[in-house]
Formats: sequence, structure tokens, C-alpha cells
Amino acid sequence: MTQDFITAIEPIRNQYVNGYATWLADKARAYPQGAGEYLFEIQAQTNFARKLCRVDFVSAPGDNAPPHEYSLKSMLGFTPMSDRIDGVEVQLNPFRWDSAVVEIPGAIWDRDKVIEWFNRWFGFNGKTPWVTVRDKPSGVLHICAWVEPGMLRIDFGSAPAEALVELIPIARDSGAQVMSIRDASQMAARPDAGHVIG
Repeated sequence: MTQDFITAIEPIRNQYVNGYATWLADKARAYPQGAGEYLFEIQAQTNFARKLCRVDFVSAPGDNAPPHEYSLKSMLGFTPMSDRIDGVEVQLNPFRWDSAVVEIPGAIWDRDKVIEWFNRWFGFNGKTPWVTVRDKPSGVLHICAWVEPGMLRIDFGSAPAEALVELIPIARDSGAQVMSIRDASQMAARPDAGHVIG
């Protein structure tokens, strides 16, 4: 079932990452001092994991670097589907790879396990995240933020499909019966969805 799930989400990832790769190469040519998937540490109070994010591109290095954001205006349409994977009913709805909401209704994400997952896909090498290649995607997560204890808002960046798949056993270990994946734009219809980031 896991391979079927990967097969279902690969086109969603590819639509975003292929477009991002072209956009990033163009930005790198236009701004020779710039860098893609640039690491920022957020000083203010935030619900971002480890107070870290990766910005799609900055035109120059440094803390005050102006960010450039790439985003899709559309998403692949498909009929919502669900399947049982690792003991969890996974509900897959149309979503953008850089604007996903992953929710475990009635449960709370195990924070330590989510942080461990985040470290892996954000690109930590020991205690520090590694620096990405400036002009092409490096296979890393951009943002993971808590909207509610049972809801994550994730920009998967250029991370592979396995990054999403690896949340399923974490959902199970967090006590979830269901894991729902949808686009962040769909949160507006839920009055109890909390503060949406990005």
C-alpha cells in the first residue's frame, strides 16, 4: 500500500519540484550572489519547528536578504481517496506540495517524533542543517509548523515523496486512527482551524 500511496503523490510533488527547479535556475542566473532553499532562523515567537525555515530563494546572502517565493497557482485535481496504511486510514485530497495540511483528527502529534522527522528532511547533519546547492533543488523540507496540536502546515519544498509517507507511522504512534492530507487553502472553511501560516 505504501508504494501505491507514493505513486499517488509523486505527480503532486513533481508538478511543484519541476517548476521550482526551472524557476530556481532562472533566479540563480539573474542573481549570481543569491541562493535557493536558504536557511533562516526565526527570532520571534513562532510555531515553526525549531524556529527554522528555508526560503525558496534569496537574491543575496545575510539575515536581511530579500526573499523570493515560488508557488503554484493551481493544483492537480483528482478524486479524494483513502486507504489503510500502517494501521492508519490515510485520506488524500488534492493539495499543493508547498502548501499541505496534515491533520490527525482527535489526536495530538508526538512533538519529539515530528521534530526527529523534521531534522531528517530539513537536512540536519548532526546539530546543524546543511547548506543547500544555490541553483537547484536539494531534496529538503522548507517549513513545518503547528497550526493546532493535531494539525501541521507543511511546505515540503524539494523533499521526496517519502517525507510525507514517513508521517504515517508517526501519526499511528501519536494515537491517530485517521491522517488527513489537504491543501492549506481548504482551511478557510473550518472555523476551528486556528492561525494559518504562509
